[in-house]
Amino acid sequence: MDDFSEVQRQQFNPDQLKKSFSGVETVERNYSQALQDIFVLTMLNGKQNGTYVEIGGAHPTNINNTYLLEKDFNWTGISFEINADLANYYNSQRSNQCVCTDATQVNYSEVFEENNLPNQIDYLQVDIDPSYQSLASLKKIDLETYRFSVITFETDAYQGSIGVMEESRDIFQRHNYQLVASNVNNCGHAFEDWYVDPNIVTEDIWTALQSDNMESSQILHS
Repeated sequence: MDDFSEVQRQQFNPDQLKKSFSGVETVERNYSQALQDIFVLTMLNGKQNGTYVEIGGAHPTNINNTYLLEKDFNWTGISFEINADLANYYNSQRSNQCVCTDATQVNYSEVFEENNLPNQIDYLQVDIDPSYQSLASLKKIDLETYRFSVITFETDAYQGSIGVMEESRDIFQRHNYQLVASNVNNCGHAFEDWYVDPNIVTEDIWTALQSDNMESSQILHS
């Protein structure tokens, strides 16, 4: 999570979404910093009972990409957070588990198996600062065995992390992911790439949001 203030949290407007989704009328607000939760729900048409892996748990509700999924759409998953205080607070506020650990050292296949996660997981968030640690964590995941329907990956390109951006894109391309929104902006900062598994998300859905170097609110709203 980047050091943007809560004032900079992008707000979603259900009446102006380019692509609506099932259950949108029940969503009172988004909790993500840059509408990542709304992007996930849009790509998966408001899927109920989905699964997620959240690398970089941070705060359990404020500027969090999975809280809405868990709270309103009954998703289950697992989070990883290196800060013990944040991990403990997360576990006191959320139903799903947050593991206090260095995400760059996790045996993800072992953890996924222990937690009965399917081979096709609905959402992967990779968001650790600095961004080279996001890349290191990504490399620990067995992408041949586990696939993810939607991915948000923090590159922090605005900080000059071009190597992280280029290498992560190469990894995702080699594993046949579709880059939907490149250089997603929040308040003028290009900080993330958003992907889908084109075997799961149909072309008519992801092409509606295809973009480069745009504010997240502009990507999702007309």
